[in-house]
Amino acid sequence: MTLPLLRTLTVLTLVLAVASTPALASLAVATQSQVVPAADPLVPLQADGDPVDADEFETWLDATMADQLQAYHVPGAAVVLVQDGDVVLSKGYGYADIESETPVDADETVFGVGSTSKLVTWTAVMQGVEDGKLELDRDVNDYLTESPVTVPDTYVTPITLEHLGTHTAGYEDSFGGTLVDDPSDLQPLGTVLAENQPNRVRPPGVEVSYSNYGAGLAGHVVEEQYGATFTDYVESNVFTPLSMDDSTYDQPVPERLQSRLSKGYTYQNGEFVPQEPQIWGIAPQGGAMRSTPADMGNFMLAYLDEGQFGSERILEAETVREMHRQHVSKTPDVPELNGMAYGFIEMDRNDERIVGHWGDTAYFRSLLALYPERDTGLFVVYNSPGGHDARFELLQAFTDRYYPRSGSQTGEPPVGAADRAAELTGDYRSLTVSESSWHRVLGVMTRTFTVGVTDDGYLTTQRLGSERRTWVELRPGVYEAVGGQEKLVFRFDDEGRATHLFFGNFGPATYERVPWYDSLAVTQGIVVGGSLVLLSMLVLLPGGYLWRRFRGRGPPTDRERVARWLLGASSLLWVATVVIFLLAWLNFNAEVASPSLALRVGLVLPFVALVGTLGAVVATGIAWRDDYWTVPVRLHYTAVTLVAILVAWKLSSLGILTL
Repeated sequence: MTLPLLRTLTVLTLVLAVASTPALASLAVATQSQVVPAADPLVPLQADGDPVDADEFETWLDATMADQLQAYHVPGAAVVLVQDGDVVLSKGYGYADIESETPVDADETVFGVGSTSKLVTWTAVMQGVEDGKLELDRDVNDYLTESPVTVPDTYVTPITLEHLGTHTAGYEDSFGGTLVDDPSDLQPLGTVLAENQPNRVRPPGVEVSYSNYGAGLAGHVVEEQYGATFTDYVESNVFTPLSMDDSTYDQPVPERLQSRLSKGYTYQNGEFVPQEPQIWGIAPQGGAMRSTPADMGNFMLAYLDEGQFGSERILEAETVREMHRQHVSKTPDVPELNGMAYGFIEMDRNDERIVGHWGDTAYFRSLLALYPERDTGLFVVYNSPGGHDARFELLQAFTDRYYPRSGSQTGEPPVGAADRAAELTGDYRSLTVSESSWHRVLGVMTRTFTVGVTDDGYLTTQRLGSERRTWVELRPGVYEAVGGQEKLVFRFDDEGRATHLFFGNFGPATYERVPWYDSLAVTQGIVVGGSLVLLSMLVLLPGGYLWRRFRGRGPPTDRERVARWLLGASSLLWVATVVIFLLAWLNFNAEVASPSLALRVGLVLPFVALVGTLGAVVATGIAWRDDYWTVPVRLHYTAVTLVAILVAWKLSSLGILTL
């Protein structure tokens, strides 16, 4: 079987897994749809900088959202636009409940907003700074003296709230404690964080790597210093002054909001399937918060008015400005590349300053974007995973319509672009991956981009299961999307070799170049191709017995029989391990909340298989020494043993076999 065919089989299998597995809050990847809704040619565009006309905006939005709901298979959505201290439009589209035909009402319907609500967490942190209870540059352990959580001193530099708020703490990715099966399984925040603390895998302040755990730890610091639970603190100090009366972290949602709660849907076999609400174990990460779009509008108004909402103030103006300024630049030589503000993600487009956040739960997608210099804010939420790309399309389309880009589109690749691009090819993997658990599979397979080059000098990027994107060189190491404006930037070491990749529209992520043997092509080939080779051993076991009887040969010796069954059993265990973890991926959320018996067995099987494989290595040597079987059979036995070793190596690199 050829490698291209193996890769095709792998892609089909894993795309099925991704399509069937609802994304968690930390699963966001760098994407930007190539199709942006066009403005209605019959409606005149606003002059750049003029206030948005409510009627014109509504007309355009109605058409845009109708197209999005259909194209992305989304039952319902809502949009809120605020500007100059007022709500320009707050409107729902589609259904909150298809069966009952309950329409979405932006003022009434309650949605899961996912990680967009991390902005509430960072608001609480900065309130602590204003109150003199917290300092951004102080070791967080100083605030955890009475907590079950202690951050290990893995590196000389301690983790601070500054690191947590800019996603530069250096944690590996982790889903531990994120989900539970039932509200009765919820535990105090400190307990969950202590029991599920991820490893520190790089010094703080070095690289941007999105961390849900870091947000949870920041929320715990707040509750430790104020002597209240995080959720109680936020209710009193953020929701109440902002009149966010329909926002809550309670699980299940309070009875008064139950009838207004939008259902979450997946689109399967041509129809929408309602899903049960998820129960989130670490509130400050964001998954637990439910809110109405209207409440999120109040949140935007407060930040655009520099912390003031009506007669209430949640933050001082200087604090808001501090949160909105750039705190981390991933490549100082490329100032146009988006980095991190404090808590807010930089989302600049069309040379417009934009800060905000987006959020993913299994069944909801949201985005909040502030244009501070325009005193404008946009919030959108969808009740199905199809909203993932739709929200970024809407953001780009809105920006193009009301704050269009000046200057011409990028042209052809310059002279020498093909040679320079050839030096950049290879795989680049997000640093937001687990280093110590089977969850690493998710990151490796879905957060790795393969960079290629066309004959005419364009650069290409592609992620497993996604369309290929094409980029044109602006200057060495800096590219722009063909037909768009997103930047793709490379960082180089002292010898001029590309080591990291950054997507301009995805601030909280860093992609590191991986060696060829850790590429997706090699990983796919070994796991899928290796499984097929191992299966051949299982086929040949009974086949060999039948062949001997057909040819009238005597039975094998006891040693020959043991050698074959040893490798056969090991092969079966390796294949079973691959199948178990594929199924675990298909049911990822449930396995995170409560690992199944199959998964628990799957975590043990690789160790048993490894012992058997080591035995097969010894048996291989004996087989050649003592002339077991025929030469072709010995060659096959040797090949299968070598493949088993390769599969063990790859499963170890994927976090399944943790040595």
